Amino acid sequence: MAGRPERPIILFGRPNPANRNTKNGGPSKISIPPHSRQAARLEPKLAALQDAIDNNRILLQQSPTGIQPEKTLVFEVSGDLKSFYTAVKNLGHGVEWIFDTSADIAVSDDFFVCKENKSTKTWSRDDAKASFSGKVYCVLANSRALEEMVSLWKRYAQNPNMIFPRNKTGLRDVFRQLIDIHFWGYKERLEETGVLEAWQEDLELEPELSMVRCEIELFYRKSKVIQQQRENSLAGLVREAGGRILARTVIDAIHYHALLAELPRQIIQDIIAGRDVAVASAEQIMFFKTVGQSVVIANENIADSTLAVSLPSAIDDEPVIALFDGLPQENHPYLDGLLNIDDPDDYASHYTVPARKHGTSMASLIAHGDLNNIKHQVTHRIYVRPIMKSMDTLNGTGEEIPGDILIVDKIHEAIRRLFEPDAGRVAPSVRVINFSIGAESRLFDRLMSPLARLLDWLSYKYRVLFIVSAGNHLRNIDVEIAFTDFSGLTEEKRDAVIIRHLNNNARLQRLLSPAESINALTVGAAFCDESVFTLDIRQVLPCSDGMVSPISALGRGLNNSIKPDIIFDGGRNTLLQDPLGGTNLRWRQSLTRAPGTVSAAPFNIASSSEKIMYSYGTSNAAALTSHEASRCYDILVDVFDEAGELLPYDYAALLINAMLVHGAEWGELFEKFNTALGNPKWTKDYLHKFFGYGKPNIEKAIECARNRITLIGYGELKDGQAHLFDLPLPFEEFSRQKILRRLTVTMASFCPITPSRQAYRSAHLWFTVEGAKEHLIGKRINADAKAVIRGSLQHEIFENDRIVFWSADDSIQLKVNCVNVADESFRGSVPYALMVSFEIDNAVDIDVYTRVATKIKPRITASSSV
Repeated sequence: MAGRPERPIILFGRPNPANRNTKNGGPSKISIPPHSRQAARLEPKLAALQDAIDNNRILLQQSPTGIQPEKTLVFEVSGDLKSFYTAVKNLGHGVEWIFDTSADIAVSDDFFVCKENKSTKTWSRDDAKASFSGKVYCVLANSRALEEMVSLWKRYAQNPNMIFPRNKTGLRDVFRQLIDIHFWGYKERLEETGVLEAWQEDLELEPELSMVRCEIELFYRKSKVIQQQRENSLAGLVREAGGRILARTVIDAIHYHALLAELPRQIIQDIIAGRDVAVASAEQIMFFKTVGQSVVIANENIADSTLAVSLPSAIDDEPVIALFDGLPQENHPYLDGLLNIDDPDDYASHYTVPARKHGTSMASLIAHGDLNNIKHQVTHRIYVRPIMKSMDTLNGTGEEIPGDILIVDKIHEAIRRLFEPDAGRVAPSVRVINFSIGAESRLFDRLMSPLARLLDWLSYKYRVLFIVSAGNHLRNIDVEIAFTDFSGLTEEKRDAVIIRHLNNNARLQRLLSPAESINALTVGAAFCDESVFTLDIRQVLPCSDGMVSPISALGRGLNNSIKPDIIFDGGRNTLLQDPLGGTNLRWRQSLTRAPGTVSAAPFNIASSSEKIMYSYGTSNAAALTSHEASRCYDILVDVFDEAGELLPYDYAALLINAMLVHGAEWGELFEKFNTALGNPKWTKDYLHKFFGYGKPNIEKAIECARNRITLIGYGELKDGQAHLFDLPLPFEEFSRQKILRRLTVTMASFCPITPSRQAYRSAHLWFTVEGAKEHLIGKRINADAKAVIRGSLQHEIFENDRIVFWSADDSIQLKVNCVNVADESFRGSVPYALMVSFEIDNAVDIDVYTRVATKIKPRITASSSV
């Protein structure tokens, strides 16, 4: 490990308790139709509810078990109605809230966005807005609850001024603002999940396939009795269809109930064709999903190595970083003694050495970084849990998440095994878990995937950071001009072509599950690596170094939060002309030479020399970020040791998260994207979908400089509480001359979740800058002020150079606030870590570090940190 820095990061003193700030902002004003029009619009839809009530009566009479038939209702509403949630809770045991989510709703003559004329204080239709943000509520109700809703509707349709029963006035608000109401059905279960296309592809690729495995996710019910009744009923339908149930799981904390089923080929073909299949229309089914996930790296990508890689001279047996991936080659000369492989499922017995490509590559990147330029190495063993098996493919051997498991259940079990005594508690020292596998068939679309919910819950429960790859989209790129013309463009113009391609295909290039996780650090790929190479006339680099990789999945996250959080070096590749000509360019397939990120590759040790592979994508970016996380951990140990303390176990992951992001900024990316997209007005709350907070400068985050000081603090808060951190700035020079000043603040938190609510975070933390005189720190740069507080990671940069009166005793204060959001009854606390840097122009001869540290350190001596 390198020597300690000359100017180390220092700790804040204990924060002072304070009054929480209030959050600002509100929704757009939406015009809704008058009562008479709404009554006419909704009459046919409510009549359908009456038909369902009549049918349910018949079904109940015919049911041998006497189980009450239920229907799942989908409400599309022009607003966020908290009153509706209260009304549902008070409709009795016959109704249950399933979830709510946001929706982009097209304007119509009945519902449209209004704008205000501030001079006349009147409102009119805003024709510039083609859609608005609405809500979708999903509620499961039996006949009695349906009857009550229909009864109240009929009375309301006759009299808009009727008095609704106590605690049920939320239904009146729904009736006023309701755009559509329908039953959950084939479209939601199958069409919108992508499962039909995936099944069709599987059947075409495997004509002999007789049975098809799938995950069936049920609507989560709180009652264990109802859970079992609905599961038994569905299992009976599966058996009647000629299939069987292979596994089941219920995880109450994330509202997840699923079965792993096997269905005959003919049944799947009937479902694809839209034929009436009983098992596909069962009311308790929320989604059908595919199972398994493959990673195929061709044997042709493995090359001989000429690199001399020395192993660390000492290694700590207690792991800090965990890798959930394929099985690495443990005795590879570049990895020997660095891994702690835990394989309770005995995947190794069927995992041939040539197949161990992805796990070997990821372990190598975490241990050493890019082998082309090793700057530092891990100081602790890497814990490895294989979650993939080897498989045979047409191109040799590949790796896959097995089709005989529910991946959510497997990951849950694997994480419990790290920390829970009854599961083994095999590696409780782990603070970071690398997850570089995205589900190709599960693109994020408003609803959080079960796996993302699992990571969010477990990160809060165990105070562990998940570093997750955003996902890759390896499709050809249509550059809209011939290959030779594209090759002849300047680097700047090629960047613009790729930016427009990303923007035009953003819907197809969304995040892959579980990258939408709010508590995870989601990493996209930058088009960057350490290799040196010479182009030939048959290939072209699509964009400049440091650009967003054209294959990287894009955000945004839940509630338009910032995702991916950052981008990091993911490796480069070249584009080749398609053999058929045209404007579609294809990626180079043989990766035995540069460009690309270099990592170890599996080989037969007895018969050949070391092997390496070149690769590119978000898996690499996540693994290299985990590599940096290991270094951050070592730095933090030294920081706390310098202060006479131990690195606090419960906050280590959050401190690492904050440190990884703290040096991030948009840099040249902002101008590149802004120019290529035509300088739109909405840029700042849009561009983060491509690169999050930008690419981090880790070197800047782990050590201070003469012109820059960095401090860290941490703690936890409950609803209504706040902490105030004091940053003294003794700089009278600010009053006499223009000095460029920058304040960077990063706060990472682990938010508890409420899975059924769109607000999702049970409680939310955010910081504000207090006590700074006007013009001291000035304008916010990079990400939009509203966007930065939508998730659990807030990173802001402020700059100014104006002259401002400032005395030796003046200071900046950072306030961390906590408020309950999705669950007003939440009584727990939310942990956080805060990292703050203040710097001035390097050309100015002022020792910022010494001045601020002198004022801070006595406080730390007098009172320990939180």
